[in-house]
Amino acid sequence: MPPFLLVRLLLLLPLLAMTLSSHADTIRMAVGLALPPYVISAENRGMELDIVREALALGGHQLQPLYVPFARVPESLSQGNADAAMTVSTATELTAAYFSDEHIEYHNSVIALAQRHLTIQQFSDLLNYSLIAFQNASHYLPQTYQQMAQQHPQYREIAQQNIQVAMLFSGRIDTIVMDINIFEYYRQQERQVDVKAAVQFFMLFPPTPYQVAFTREQWRDDFNRGLKKLRASGRWQQIIDAYLRPVRQPTGPDTAPAQR
Repeated sequence: MPPFLLVRLLLLLPLLAMTLSSHADTIRMAVGLALPPYVISAENRGMELDIVREALALGGHQLQPLYVPFARVPESLSQGNADAAMTVSTATELTAAYFSDEHIEYHNSVIALAQRHLTIQQFSDLLNYSLIAFQNASHYLPQTYQQMAQQHPQYREIAQQNIQVAMLFSGRIDTIVMDINIFEYYRQQERQVDVKAAVQFFMLFPPTPYQVAFTREQWRDDFNRGLKKLRASGRWQQIIDAYLRPVRQPTGPDTAPAQR
């Protein structure tokens, strides 16, 4: 082989190796357990999980979910047990991680039956009504909410969010606090209680955007490119719609103003 061809080959080998590695990796991703419709671990699918899986596929990678309790997602990455972590943000205490573009948004709300005509404009107003929130809500939600929860005589937190929905529509509770997509999902699943009544969303919480954290910058970049393609093609919205009937946006006469 002529010397100049050998030199060119040696120069191309690192680039070829990088290209092959960036487009043939199976990425082990820490995924929080049991948060339908975002993650349905028993069926290896979910609204958020499908978005991440398909965005990675468009970037040339396979997803291998590692299901762990939600609170252990960051430590799974930091301890080297996973290559990536889902449903995190730059506020998460992760060092040496490459954060993707935002791929999904969660949005908690106070929810009541519209026929009750409740007046809720700030967290302190909830002291007037019985309230059930999701488990550890007082840990994750703003400090002003935590202060209200400590003073509330009828405040409870439960793990089974489907029970929150059933109790609201059966009239056993005045208000619930949960993510609006989780609410709509369990509303569709409910079979024991009539859930046709109109509801009122009190948007007292700001939305929470989430990202994916990777241990390799190339994986992050590949994911971001795939995510852009997913959004541009309309596939991102198709995935959302496959899990939810179109959720009525929290605007209009039956929605209280947001208090940040």
